[in-house]
Amino acid sequence: MSWADKKLNILWLWPDVLNLHGDRGNVMALVRVCSLYGIEAKVTRVSRIKDMFWLDSVDIVVLGPGELAVMPQVVGALSRKYADFKNYTENGGVLFATGTSGAALGNETVRVDGSRIQGLGLLDMECRERKAVIGDDLIFRTAEDTTVYGLQIQMMSIELAKGQNPFGQKVYGYGNNGGPSEGAVKSGVIFTNALGPVLIKNPWLTLNLIRKAFIRRSPVLPQDALRFDRALFGLELASAKAIQAFNDAKERPK
Repeated sequence: MSWADKKLNILWLWPDVLNLHGDRGNVMALVRVCSLYGIEAKVTRVSRIKDMFWLDSVDIVVLGPGELAVMPQVVGALSRKYADFKNYTENGGVLFATGTSGAALGNETVRVDGSRIQGLGLLDMECRERKAVIGDDLIFRTAEDTTVYGLQIQMMSIELAKGQNPFGQKVYGYGNNGGPSEGAVKSGVIFTNALGPVLIKNPWLTLNLIRKAFIRRSPVLPQDALRFDRALFGLELASAKAIQAFNDAKERPK
């Protein structure tokens, strides 16, 4: 892929299994933002856990949230391509994961019944299933100084290992475990607890993912290519302003 081609290949893994919280909207957002910038987006959907897939021509992989009970199957399917995923992400390939799919990418998840799910280890973090689910808005700022607005239906708490970078710093909400960190990022792997779907609510974040994908294959982008155009996203900007004002007036969660 080069900027001249203006084509983006999206691999959408197991949307019928990882199907919680309407996060299939994240793929819709990628396609929509691509179209606004004259980019042809091709989505390859892998429906069944047993189906084969390849990363050779993929630019963005999308993993949505699912029940924790299915994560061992998800880890097993990802493990079959572990070397490919490691090479893909370490060389800038984007893997975008939301919600409980973080359990498949981390080191280990401890469930409330004491059983354990061994993750892929692409992110250096430990997860623990919560006895009670937390739900609230979630606002955070990424290391690239982008504000992200979403919501959180938190089925697990997350502890990042020393040296593991968060995706952002919490402004409002629970984040990973009630502390300041939100999500995790390592090479091309990006994980967030934000649902919503988060890419529909935050087209500036969607555009950042698309930009990362193009920079991987075409390191020198034309000046002003993929620059955020406020005129294209008036509704989302107005929504973000309203969410910010609403949460500024709320009592902060304990």
